[in-house]
Amino acid sequence: MNIFKIVFLDVILLMFPILIYFIYLSTNININNKIKQVYFRLALSSSFFILYNLGDNNLKIISILTLNSIIILSLLEDEYVLGNIFPFIILLFYFNDFNKIYLLLFIPLLINIIYLFKEKIKDILFIQIYILVSSIIYFIWIYALNNTYFDIKNILFTLASYFFIVNIMYLIYVTGKKALNTHMTFKELQKEKQIRLSLFKITHEIKNPIAVCKGYLDMLDVKNQQQVEKYIPIIKSENERLLSLLQDFLLINKSNLDLDIMDFNMLIEDTVEKLNPLLNENHIKLNLNMLDDEIYINGDYNRLSQVLINLIKNSVEALVLTKNASITISTKIKKNKYVLILEDNGEGMSEETLQKMREPFFTTKYRGSGLGVSLIYEIVEAHSGKVEYTSAYEKGTKVTIQIPLYEQS
Repeated sequence: MNIFKIVFLDVILLMFPILIYFIYLSTNININNKIKQVYFRLALSSSFFILYNLGDNNLKIISILTLNSIIILSLLEDEYVLGNIFPFIILLFYFNDFNKIYLLLFIPLLINIIYLFKEKIKDILFIQIYILVSSIIYFIWIYALNNTYFDIKNILFTLASYFFIVNIMYLIYVTGKKALNTHMTFKELQKEKQIRLSLFKITHEIKNPIAVCKGYLDMLDVKNQQQVEKYIPIIKSENERLLSLLQDFLLINKSNLDLDIMDFNMLIEDTVEKLNPLLNENHIKLNLNMLDDEIYINGDYNRLSQVLINLIKNSVEALVLTKNASITISTKIKKNKYVLILEDNGEGMSEETLQKMREPFFTTKYRGSGLGVSLIYEIVEAHSGKVEYTSAYEKGTKVTIQIPLYEQS
């Protein structure tokens, strides 16, 4: 076989198990360090035995030197014990091929001497020193002590092949390791981002029921029996919704829906009643143009209540500086879908804001979290529904929500 083909084949056989090791780690981010160490040792051992069994053994000196490249890789990753075991395995494999095989015992001695200085020099320099000293030992062993013709040309050519194989191996290994670390870092950042997003969602959503409770508690006169009977159940209901929210958000990145047959019109009436203090406080007129019939869907009452609360609160915030501020909620049936339309005459949004508003954390509010609209889309789409925003600056905003009707089977 051509010498270049031998070298190329050796590099492939050498790095194949290592690359498999990198690929496996990239798909399993939660492996602990001890398990990683076991897999790395397995990969090195696999490379060693694959090289010996599938490599070209016609040029034994190149085969032996290539096997030594795995010793170098072991030492680079501080696999000290493994790096000392491999030379003895080489002795075992080639025991019958050469005279005075015991001279290879100098290799473990060499390893221990060079390893003492490993922490004081760069890896690339450590590799070149190992290549040079181990080459001298092998050339003396094979050429001089075995009475083989001492051909300078062959020695230089073999040394060049050894140098090429080890340095290509190191380059591939370092590149693969950097790519793996970058990938792992990216996965950790994505995981952290999801956790942060969930925490922001919790913060954003728990403010709604707390604000409702605070509003009613501020208005509550404990001596007024009528207010007590009216406000306490609402406060209790909001507390229950708050507990439900916290329980759901414990399951990060999972959208849990408690689906049941419900009357959407009743949901709107209940939500509006809860937010009346907020509307009155901001002098906002609410117009309801709802269907008289009971309209049933298969939905999560609490989740859809979040949607309505977010929609109305967004409109309230957009109407702060508006004279004759008003919100209109209309409902209708269209093609087996329940359609809810909420319109306000607030400040509206620009085209650029409309395009970005669904992005998490994007907000035009001074202290906004940028998650309200994102949650609206998430919840409605989880109900197989659709959300559509239309708006123009200083002309108000219109939100259309469509959710499939409940169909009896």
